[in-house]
Amino acid sequence: MIRLGIHTAGSFCGASIVKDGLVASSIAREMKRGHDQFLPEVCAEAAKATGVSLSELGGISVCVGPGSFTGLRIGVAFARGLALSNGLTAEGVTSLEALLGKPPERTTLVLLPAKRRLPDISFWAQIIGPNHIGDAFELEAKQLTAHLETVSDILTDNDGGALLASVASELKPLVRNVTPESVALWSHFTGALPSRAPSPVYVREPDAIPARPVIG
Repeated sequence: MIRLGIHTAGSFCGASIVKDGLVASSIAREMKRGHDQFLPEVCAEAAKATGVSLSELGGISVCVGPGSFTGLRIGVAFARGLALSNGLTAEGVTSLEALLGKPPERTTLVLLPAKRRLPDISFWAQIIGPNHIGDAFELEAKQLTAHLETVSDILTDNDGGALLASVASELKPLVRNVTPESVALWSHFTGALPSRAPSPVYVREPDAIPARPVIG
């Protein structure tokens, strides 16, 4: 199967093509905004690099967060539209599942930075095992210890490693950075498990306060 992976929930706009579980191409452009302008082009480049057309896709996977509010909504909307035009069903992959790339051999607490300023440091978290995939949740730094007894490993990215060291220097996590292909690879390696809907994952309410309607 030819699968497209899309990741726009972080600081880059990325797309990859995975064929039968092997990475055929992977493109990532560093950016914090502007994903809507560049995502179609990035996906087309990833497909062109492998000599296939986006109309030949057999599957589409998209990162659904938690992460950049606007970025992940753009990625999800594009994946849904492309899936509809190709007669496919897009699959959602959380940012934490994407960091793993495939189910781990041991139960793992996956962490990504959420709140980064003292005293409110917290992480996006998900507990994932060989045969168990928990839901994403927000984990405050002071609650870390309570979760360590149930896991064998901790995985985070470079930013998460630095943040974790500032609040729990005794912990020695595995460190890996997410890549566009990890989104598609997760879907490939979990093909026998129920798929996740391509809908944004919001672990907490948005920080912004909606404007009140004007009356009168």
